[in-house]
Amino acid sequence: MKSVRTLFLALCLVAVLSSCAAPPPASVQPSATQDAPASSANIARAAVEPSAFLDLDPSAACTAELWILNNVYETLTRYTPTGSAEAIEPGLATSWSASDDGLTWTFHLREGVTFHDGAAFDASAVKQSVERTQRLGQCAAYLFEPISEIETPDPYTVVFKLSQPAPLDAIMASPYSAWITSPLIADKDAAWFAAGNEAGTGPYRYERYEPGQRLVVQRYEDYWGGWEPGQFDTIIFELLDDSVVAEQMLRAGQLDFVNQLIITPDQMAGLDGVEGLRLDTAPSVANWIINLNHRRAPTNDVRVRQALAYSFPYTTVVANAVLGKGTLAHGAVPAGVWGQDPEPQPYIEDLDKARSLLEEAGYGDGMEITFSYDPPEEPTAELWQANLAKIGVTLNLEPADITTRWEPARRSPELAPEAFMLRWAPDIVDPYSYLFNLFHSEEEPLWNMGFYNDPAFDALLEQARLETVTDPAAATADYIAAQRMLADDAAAIYALDVPELNIIAGDIQGYVTNPAYSHMPYWYDLRREQ
Repeated sequence: MKSVRTLFLALCLVAVLSSCAAPPPASVQPSATQDAPASSANIARAAVEPSAFLDLDPSAACTAELWILNNVYETLTRYTPTGSAEAIEPGLATSWSASDDGLTWTFHLREGVTFHDGAAFDASAVKQSVERTQRLGQCAAYLFEPISEIETPDPYTVVFKLSQPAPLDAIMASPYSAWITSPLIADKDAAWFAAGNEAGTGPYRYERYEPGQRLVVQRYEDYWGGWEPGQFDTIIFELLDDSVVAEQMLRAGQLDFVNQLIITPDQMAGLDGVEGLRLDTAPSVANWIINLNHRRAPTNDVRVRQALAYSFPYTTVVANAVLGKGTLAHGAVPAGVWGQDPEPQPYIEDLDKARSLLEEAGYGDGMEITFSYDPPEEPTAELWQANLAKIGVTLNLEPADITTRWEPARRSPELAPEAFMLRWAPDIVDPYSYLFNLFHSEEEPLWNMGFYNDPAFDALLEQARLETVTDPAAATADYIAAQRMLADDAAAIYALDVPELNIIAGDIQGYVTNPAYSHMPYWYDLRREQ
């Protein structure tokens, strides 16, 4: 499990940095249609980053490929947008239930569904798809580790036997590794998918693939959901590794959708209000966390960590970062995720309190620490640096992309920076994703970059995980208690709950941000205003 989770987590953060996926393909060249506005009423164009073509196998895809695959493949269940009556809705499964002990899950499947290659969608296809993902062991395949047996009592019923309780309805809604694939591709390898082949059930199928340039999807005429006038027939996903080119294409009406991983918030601010464009903002389930190193002085002293937490300019960062659209964090679990601590975190900007704690810890004459972060967070780093200077602390700034700074830091905790910033987004929308990955003790650290180690915290976290299905109220209480343990230890600084930002063509209708599927428009639901 550890090696698979390492790969998944590394790729998740690679997706945040468009230059980190692999040696980037050549910059996209305008296609024959780029001289004209983005499209007719039934054609849309979206920008994708270089990692969008890193691996098109839906069992292995772990980065921006998901922006495309979300329209070609489907999952048994789907997360709903924030504020919906139910957190999870039917997908390829129409209903599901769990046994009282959480060890048996039964899914009833949608009838009348076909894969793009003509194969029928049924229980045996689901069994084969999940087993293929388990066998490949890539991306988030570890989510399926609790599944010990899959039974198919009839063509439209699948029964999953688990070795331990797990929220399988949420797992089956994950955009990572939960896509259902045709049984006809069980033995296909990455090269087959990289050649522009697919086998999903979604509303769109591949029409043309130009590696390193673009991928065009066309509507699947036999889609089970049917088609209505005004829906998009064609979506063109343009690979763009240049934010200036992306901005130019937006201004020229040659793109309909671009997100904050392709152009900067400052560019977005300049585009907001431009005729034919609009800025769409909404809460996400991602956050900025600054882990504090427990394995080296001075941050191995809880008083120093508390002082650093009191020194952080929370409200100023919220007002100035990501266009002022973020929100104050309550802790490691962001708003919109069940199990978040409803109480505000105990630390607010209080330089007098920070100075007093430093004096108590023996650093009244000052100290020097290092802060590692991604280059786009430079303004936040400079704000914190200025605050710390007021209380005699020198903050050395070390900006670098995550692929450069992560590996050496995790390999040498005693030499790693005292403060290490991450942007975290979950595999499933569950407190465990944040609390386990960022704070659970490990012999070989992965993303616990503060090297936090508390057996009592670990035990509480595991208890909450097992209660998630059998006793959700107890799980919620335990997750909140775990977050308060972290607060008492000043294990990290919770800088910001990050918003999702997109620039969208003004005539696109129907887009609603779904935080579980960050930057993944479901084009079947969208229309162009006539």
